[in-house]
Amino acid sequence: IREVLKDEPQKLDQFVCHLADCVVLTHDKKLLLQRRPENWGSSPGKVNIFGGHVEKDETITEGLIREIKEELGAAPKIEDLKFIGSISEDFTDHTELVHVYFWHDRENKITGCYEAEPIYFENAAQAIAHPKIMEYSVWALKKCLAHDLIP
Repeated sequence: IREVLKDEPQKLDQFVCHLADCVVLTHDKKLLLQRRPENWGSSPGKVNIFGGHVEKDETITEGLIREIKEELGAAPKIEDLKFIGSISEDFTDHTELVHVYFWHDRENKITGCYEAEPIYFENAAQAIAHPKIMEYSVWALKKCLAHDLIP
């Protein structure tokens, strides 16, 4: 994993695509992640945070809100999203940039988990210890912990 800092805009053009992902804390302060099905195209059976590809006509936050709506049935307000950081990963040869956010669903807007199996954790330590958690999700959870956003 390589973190890309916001004050390095010249580096943003080097990426083939951008993704927007989100650490989600439920209204009752549980971490909500998702377990990909075993027949999932990439990283089957892995546990990760929510999000996906940003479309060409979208801003990063518009893409994130669309992805959360598709995956959780909720549309968070932009002001409720906290930017955590941006990373690229070795397995993509650092060609994709993932913009990671945090969202606390204080208003209990989540209606389900529609693309994978929901998996709840009491705290970050539990989630990080999961044997199938993806590396970038561990990075995101540790960043949220450092900002005192999650238990």
